[in-house]
Amino acid sequence: MKPATKSETCVRATTDQQLLDAFLDHIPDCVYFKDCDSRFVRISRTLADRFGLTDPADAVDKTDFNMFSAEHAQQAFADEQHIIRTGQPIVGKEERETWLDGRDTWVSTTKVPLRNHSGDIIGTMGISRDITARRLAELELEQYKTHLEELVAARTSELTGAKEQLEQDIAARRVAEQQLARKAQELDRSNRDLEKFAHVASHDLQEPLRMVASYTQLLARRYTGKLDAEADEFIGFAVDGANRMKQLIRDLLSYSRLSANGLSLTSADSGAACNAAITNLHEAIVDSGAVVETESLPIVLADASQLAQLFQNLIGNAIKYHGDRAPQIRVAAHLEANDWVFTVTDNGIGIESQYFERIFEMFQRLHTRKQHPGTGIGLAICRNIVERHGGKIWVESQAGQGSKFLFTVPKKKGEGDQ
Repeated sequence: MKPATKSETCVRATTDQQLLDAFLDHIPDCVYFKDCDSRFVRISRTLADRFGLTDPADAVDKTDFNMFSAEHAQQAFADEQHIIRTGQPIVGKEERETWLDGRDTWVSTTKVPLRNHSGDIIGTMGISRDITARRLAELELEQYKTHLEELVAARTSELTGAKEQLEQDIAARRVAEQQLARKAQELDRSNRDLEKFAHVASHDLQEPLRMVASYTQLLARRYTGKLDAEADEFIGFAVDGANRMKQLIRDLLSYSRLSANGLSLTSADSGAACNAAITNLHEAIVDSGAVVETESLPIVLADASQLAQLFQNLIGNAIKYHGDRAPQIRVAAHLEANDWVFTVTDNGIGIESQYFERIFEMFQRLHTRKQHPGTGIGLAICRNIVERHGGKIWVESQAGQGSKFLFTVPKKKGEGDQ
């Protein structure tokens, strides 16, 4: 026969009572024994601490009604009486403990029948483990899950509403775009008709006007000084009116040709365009004693003829509105971000700031024809040319201090500083 080991010898030397005492004193779970009336017979040290008892023996003959709320104690009593009647254990039941001091805790409990040597049920015994921390975490997680589901539901509802609103907005935008497209077509057709009318009307007006001008000039040459002063004045009015009408028609033709002739963009020498304008203005420059200086001007993507007309109108205005001093005019350009910025600077009579926008509108004049002749179309032509090239035009000025007209022309793609 195999001899017993030292550890086996030590265990056999320990009584069953000593083993039970050691078990109940050191197990971290709560262990208890109860009689058939659910009175405590013995409890573990851990359960005594949980009950707030100094000595586990102080629990003997007490019941759950001495420790817990009546509701929880009644449920525990019912479970134990069921075990005693049926002999069926309760395994791993998770339950909430409600204490007399108002605390709530959670435990996982296993209860089995307590039997004597004959196998008769003489009570119950159980073991429970505190799962409060885990249960609270689960409850918090459940609350968070519920809250998250509420947030998701609210966000889903919000997104659904936003989607429906977006669909309505898209539908409304499509309707608006269709209406805008129709309006654009109507406006384009109206503009074409208007341009055609202006062009045809201007041409048709020129012939009778030429006849009126010719005969009024003939009357002036033949009868001025031969009739009375009033007749001479009437003839002068007729000649002046015919000349102004002739200039107005010429300017209207220039304006209508901008759209009628389209835009031919090529690499244009803006210096050459400026020189062409100066050549066209030679007589006015000589008569006024004007000095026109030009800096080095760049090659730009533009319609050369319209660029020359733009320079001619701006330089011509600088000559026309020169005041008492001989006109001093300077044309320059510099590259700024994605645009060439051209400047036409003069020493003329200047413009008050409240008129900076008005002067670029059709037929808008700041002076009487007696002060400065003109039709009020020149700067409108300038703005039309600049905007057709994708630029903008504006003025910087003070009354009596001269003016600086600025306009931009987008630089060519890939173009660097010149």
